[in-house]
Amino acid sequence: MTKLPELPAPGGSVRFPLDERREAFAVRLADGTLRAYLNVCPHRAQPVDLGDGRLFNAAGEMECAAHGARFDPSTGTCLGGPCEGQHLVPLQINEIAGSAWVEPFDPPAG
Repeated sequence: MTKLPELPAPGGSVRFPLDERREAFAVRLADGTLRAYLNVCPHRAQPVDLGDGRLFNAAGEMECAAHGARFDPSTGTCLGGPCEGQHLVPLQINEIAGSAWVEPFDPPAG
């Protein structure tokens, strides 16, 4: 398991290393729900990032600056851009007593 270095505030995010090769991020939705995803855009396998360390655009969507893909933070679904309809890879996250852990992740073979 990977422990998050900190918990994001509602509407915020935190990035963290998942392992030696991969980065992930967690987002806190407005209702308090915590979600986690691999930090890889399905379009070109680049980090989801607005280029200045932010994940969220003004509309509250996660956005990849590389080609403008926009993602729903609650589902990871691409809402628009070159990968519309595809999904970020979700990670199992558990929150207990002010801390959160992401379960180990093995990508599907193929």
